[in-house]
Amino acid sequence: MFISKKNILKKWKVKFTLFIILMQFLFLLKSYAAEDDFQKNMPQGEIYEKLNQKIDLSLTFTNQEGKKETLKDLFKNQKVLILTLNYYKCTTMCTFQFVNLASALKKLDWPIGNGFSIATISFDSSDTPAFAKEKHKLWTTQTGQNNAKWDFFVGDNKNIKSLVKDLNFYYELDKSTGEYSHGAALFFIKPDGTFYRYLYGIVYEPQDIKHALIETSNGELGSFLDRFLTKFKKYQSQIGKYALN
Repeated sequence: MFISKKNILKKWKVKFTLFIILMQFLFLLKSYAAEDDFQKNMPQGEIYEKLNQKIDLSLTFTNQEGKKETLKDLFKNQKVLILTLNYYKCTTMCTFQFVNLASALKKLDWPIGNGFSIATISFDSSDTPAFAKEKHKLWTTQTGQNNAKWDFFVGDNKNIKSLVKDLNFYYELDKSTGEYSHGAALFFIKPDGTFYRYLYGIVYEPQDIKHALIETSNGELGSFLDRFLTKFKKYQSQIGKYALN
């Protein structure tokens, strides 16, 4: 029986689509498994204790272009700063976090840099601006926004330790492997330095990011409908999640 080239191509297209869906599903399973493992091995009840306290906005870090900036500088024309703490040689936890954050931001579809921006700061003082530039080039494009205001920073031990102390962020070097065990969260900061919200873990719902942005900006971000929809979920500070009322 003769099978046309068109039918053959159609079958291969279906197979390829199913393969891609399977790969995405497996990656999502790995993300949730990594998050579950991370939560089981993390000290509990730490981050939330710092909510509504202020971080030191005079702390200075160097961005992917080699420019030094204080945390206060990052709020220029912005109402909220989303902060992540990672290290750039990490190939597991941090990668999962970046993938899921970029994906959530793409689905959120709010211009990054219009009312809010993102800063990733390495807690490994041996990381360099060159490493930061590689991460910036890789992950900002994954948001689907060419001009996304997501900057990557490095710093010295003094500034890093002050920042992680302000946020009760946990990290520890395993000297036998040279890798870090560490927490993972999105920190939502107000322009006066108030640490107002955090989303715990490495998997994020776009609606929860939107909710945290709206609350941290005192309702200045988002549409009337966006703000109305926040009434149906309540923030659970001790676990860093939103739940239905």
